[in-house]
Amino acid sequence: MILNPGTCKKCGSSLASGEQRHCLRCLADALLHSTTSAEVLNEIDEHPRFGDYELIEEIARGGTGIVFRARQVSLDREVAVKLMREAWFAKEEDVKRFRAESTAAARLRHPNIVSIHEVGQQKGQYYFTMDFIEGMNLAERTQNGPLGVPEAAGLLEKIADAVQHAHDHGVIHRDLKPSNVLVDAEGKPFVTDFGLARPFDRDSSLTLTGQVLGTPGYMPPEQASGESGVGPAADIYSLGALLYHLLTGRPPFVGGSTMETLRHVIEYDPVSPQLLNPEIPRD
Repeated sequence: MILNPGTCKKCGSSLASGEQRHCLRCLADALLHSTTSAEVLNEIDEHPRFGDYELIEEIARGGTGIVFRARQVSLDREVAVKLMREAWFAKEEDVKRFRAESTAAARLRHPNIVSIHEVGQQKGQYYFTMDFIEGMNLAERTQNGPLGVPEAAGLLEKIADAVQHAHDHGVIHRDLKPSNVLVDAEGKPFVTDFGLARPFDRDSSLTLTGQVLGTPGYMPPEQASGESGVGPAADIYSLGALLYHLLTGRPPFVGGSTMETLRHVIEYDPVSPQLLNPEIPRD
């Protein structure tokens, strides 16, 4: 315990117990705005503290937040910590969406869904912690080419079961894609990143008609059109798009821009996967 922590080296404010050379706000600001978080971690502290967590390295970065591999000091265990981006300047809708992600994921308990441990706030910085999965995502797994048919089918079977579990508990993921499925060293898949998830047992205030949320190449036409009331069928479509990627090494729709990709999703059928990978059997 630090009895006389001193002041922050950047802003000069008094440091709280557990904070080292920089206060929590300056630490989060540096990490969330840097594209080289590993260098920032080394510059600030060897293992900077965020509450009960020592941040070790950045492992993912997206629109809603940044995920770090971390050690929970009190329990001496490795976890993943997701910090909300722009937390102190975020709009109310952004905060709601970040909270909705943790709430949606926290209600799910399935062997192929990344489990949530804690949801909280540290001096205005929203965060939640979850299982740390050592491995890579399916986008990384397919960088050098498609997977074999048995492996792709086996992975999708487990992923589909996890998505069914989410639907059984009233949650639609709405952003199923290769980068949102992690695979550990034993080949076990884990669905993660419920940043666009919403309950479908009641209206969602986070989705507006005409607002397109998700990843264009993997979303169904109704979601690409910005329609309201997107339901569980959207995830089923995205599971098919995910399988397409695993078998061909690319999404069903690829355009020169986001708008072009959305137009392809809405107006066209995808190229037959057998044209891209002749080894795919007819079944």
